[in-house]
Amino acid sequence: MGKARLCILLAAALILVGAAEVQAAPARAPAPDELKAEAAFLLDVETEKILYEKNADQPMPPASTTKILTALLLLENASLAEVVTVGEEVGKIGPDSSVAKLKPGDRLTVTELVYALLLPSGNDAAYTAAVFVGRRISGFEHLPIDKAVASFVELMNKRARELGAVNSNFVVPDGYDTPGHVSTARDLALIALAAMENDFLRQAAATTEYHWQGRRWGNTNRLLLQEYPDAYYPWATGLKTGYTGEAGHCLVATAQGGGRELIGVILKSDQKERWADIRRLLEYGFNCWRHYRMFVEGRQIFTVSVKGLGGNQMLRILAADSWSDLLSVEQIDNLELEYRWRRGVVSAREKGLALKAPIRKGQVVGMAVISLEGEVLGEVAMVAAASVGMHYLWLPALGGLMLALVVLLLLRHRRPPVQAGQ
Repeated sequence: MGKARLCILLAAALILVGAAEVQAAPARAPAPDELKAEAAFLLDVETEKILYEKNADQPMPPASTTKILTALLLLENASLAEVVTVGEEVGKIGPDSSVAKLKPGDRLTVTELVYALLLPSGNDAAYTAAVFVGRRISGFEHLPIDKAVASFVELMNKRARELGAVNSNFVVPDGYDTPGHVSTARDLALIALAAMENDFLRQAAATTEYHWQGRRWGNTNRLLLQEYPDAYYPWATGLKTGYTGEAGHCLVATAQGGGRELIGVILKSDQKERWADIRRLLEYGFNCWRHYRMFVEGRQIFTVSVKGLGGNQMLRILAADSWSDLLSVEQIDNLELEYRWRRGVVSAREKGLALKAPIRKGQVVGMAVISLEGEVLGEVAMVAAASVGMHYLWLPALGGLMLALVVLLLLRHRRPPVQAGQ
């Protein structure tokens, strides 16, 4: 069966598993060289397994995907109902910045500020958040703007390292082109993984529009918008777009369906291909990777003959544990399974395999070893479903007892009779 046909069959399975979804993921999987982006990364959320990477550790300008970390730090250092007052920091944004149209003196809750960050990708919202959090963590309510921003940027880099994003260096809170401000496709996926653990951030990233004081903030993520059929992806749930002249068109996307969730990252694509790139990446992850279950605890693996003094019997061999893994179609085709039997249990026969009695119920008779290209992925103990020939263990003892009784009887029979008067 060819790769394309296998992917189509897997897509059909996804339709059944995700019946509650509006639409199943398309059944086409991309070849890696179809992606136009200079860097890309695809991560399975549950297993944290890497499904695809291209220049994943190359530092590049991340543009407004930076705001994922900015929003996460805001939520980690403030409650949703807190009120933030916008200050003169909104004047620090660069020319042609995307904005939420905040003005000094505006008051909005942290909830509203997160929407201002993620939907219209407001650079003004990013600086408002940076100053608010920077002053809070410094302990000085009136800390000058530049020092508050510097304090926040220091926190950004510290938190990124904690999340494993070790190849990033953040200089500004909004992602505007700034010398030294870089991240990688892998690092952004790790930051997004942490961000999506925050329920409100997840909710905000999936929101298509939000209204605040007569202003409409529309989400720039066209994966969520049905009015853009060339970009819309029915399983998309977020997360953040980005664009600058140096960074090109970037996107960190999340999608959920068929019982799985993926995070995909695209860096330095072009305006038209960004959406096609991320769709190809997500389709590949959903359609050509799946959870493959080889063993289920307590299920029969096979039956085997048991050789004993009373002849041969058939014994069911069970899996002591379950084993499954997230694997690509090609990996599933190349899996290797080896049965390693315990020494002293197996008896070689001309016609197949036979175990030697006695065997007790639950006894481990060997290991099933799953490998891929020489690498062991897992081991499952094989156990006997029932006892066979355990009575043979009593035969030596019973024989010894019978022999002892015979000897005693013989000795008693040969004892001379007792004479009267003695």
